[in-house]
Amino acid sequence: MMSDIIQLSIPWITKTIIDGLAEQTLTKPRLIRWGLFVLFLSVVLYACKQIWRHLILGAARLVESKLREQLLNTTLHLTNQTASETDNGKFLALASSDIPSVGQSLAFGVAAFFDSIFITSVAFVLMFQLSPTLTAYAIAPFPVLALLMVMSLRVIYRKYDQVQQSVEELTEKVRESLSGIRTLRAYEQAHGDLEQFQAKSQDYRSKNLSYARVDAFFAPLILLFAGSSSAVLLYFGGQLVINNSLSIGTLAAFIGYLALLTWPMIAAGWMLVLLQRGTASLARIDEILKSPQEANELPCLEFDAPPRLTVTNLDFSYPDGTKALHDWSFSLEQGQILGIVGSVGSGKSTFLKLLQLLETPPPNSIFLDGRDISTHSPKSVRGAFSYVNQEPFLFSDSIKNNLLMANPRSTESDLVEKLKTASLTDDLSRFPDGIETHLGERGISLSGGQKQRAALARALLKPAPILLLDDTLSAVDTITEQQIIEALSENSRNRSTILISHRLSAIKRADLILVIEDGNITSRGTHSELLAEKGLYFDLFCHQVTPGEQTVD
Repeated sequence: MMSDIIQLSIPWITKTIIDGLAEQTLTKPRLIRWGLFVLFLSVVLYACKQIWRHLILGAARLVESKLREQLLNTTLHLTNQTASETDNGKFLALASSDIPSVGQSLAFGVAAFFDSIFITSVAFVLMFQLSPTLTAYAIAPFPVLALLMVMSLRVIYRKYDQVQQSVEELTEKVRESLSGIRTLRAYEQAHGDLEQFQAKSQDYRSKNLSYARVDAFFAPLILLFAGSSSAVLLYFGGQLVINNSLSIGTLAAFIGYLALLTWPMIAAGWMLVLLQRGTASLARIDEILKSPQEANELPCLEFDAPPRLTVTNLDFSYPDGTKALHDWSFSLEQGQILGIVGSVGSGKSTFLKLLQLLETPPPNSIFLDGRDISTHSPKSVRGAFSYVNQEPFLFSDSIKNNLLMANPRSTESDLVEKLKTASLTDDLSRFPDGIETHLGERGISLSGGQKQRAALARALLKPAPILLLDDTLSAVDTITEQQIIEALSENSRNRSTILISHRLSAIKRADLILVIEDGNITSRGTHSELLAEKGLYFDLFCHQVTPGEQTVD
């Protein structure tokens, strides 16, 4: 307000000086004082603008920062279905493009809104006091400009939303190409992938140009109407000066005020564009912020000792109707090992997702110490499990930091012990920086077996009572696998283990083995009991051992 008041006072001061010069009533000392006063106002104007830019733009940056935090926090707590249905490119585009758009609308939009209202209204009042007739001439083009501005808003909103959707697709394409670069090279498909990228890039370019054309058509209109107002003012105001109906100082003040009004007119148009862009971006951000989230306000599960896992009449189908599990029932006591074996797609990994509430199990089907996990907070339920996925994920950080994320309070002796259990100690000794070796993206600098063993060591560091291993040892050799299984068996007294594996050698020491076919438990028992049944388990065993070994166990 201070900076705008100073700007509005300058044309009035100019009028006083010019009229004094024209009437030869302004002495040299007074002229110097007026000049120093204008210089002082310019310094104050500079200070005021610096202060409001710092405050308003700083607040907008703070809003951007908070929005990013809220977006990430919401994303991390989305329901599994919502997260899986949303491309990663959408999240990246929201954080890198949409949130800055909201920040711009808040920063420059606020400033432009205030200037367009305050300067315009005060300037018109001052101009009316100088000459009502000339004011009427000067503002004649403004209603037409206002009509054009309103007409353009809907087009700007629609086109900018299309641009942002195209950014999402382009971002997702780049992310996907970089993640799959080895596969593209292996299949010599880099050229074809580049053509797909060019097509999405061209789509983004065409939509951006379409938006820019609307903006480029609209913005110069403001200058056109400002110029036409100046022409009207010069013509009619000049005649009034010639007829001695208006002082030359008053005409100069009118020209100053009209020049001052050019920015509010531009600001009004800019403000409307920024607000439309910000509104479009905020609607897209809101779509994620209002998405269903996991209900962590439910009661927490707490255990004084490793809990007993009980599964009773568990049936589960995916939202699309695909049947995954049918009538699963069993119990797992403290310190026991449960082995699960079956063909691909039989429902083994789905069961582990249900245990961790990554998928929603039906009520009264999965219990920990007699408590239904579906009625407790997902965070507390997941705290009971330590999970190693089929495709372990390692962050672009040191091996040590990847391990410590499971338990930041782990000591060096803890790390050494778990690395030894995972048979990774010898591998680390060959790395240039040992456990401090920095990994590439998604752990790309490690082999498949090394990634699995690093993920296993990380899972062992988590103080969870139940260990879930989803075909964790598929990429390691059989000798290393046996060493790991033996080490896990020796350390299984304080925790239970659920082990999914296609290698029967990995699960033959289990206290209970479930054989799964098409989502059903078709057989159960120990290794020797299942071999005696001569069923699917026996057939798998015969295929995985040499003829000389078939008599063993």
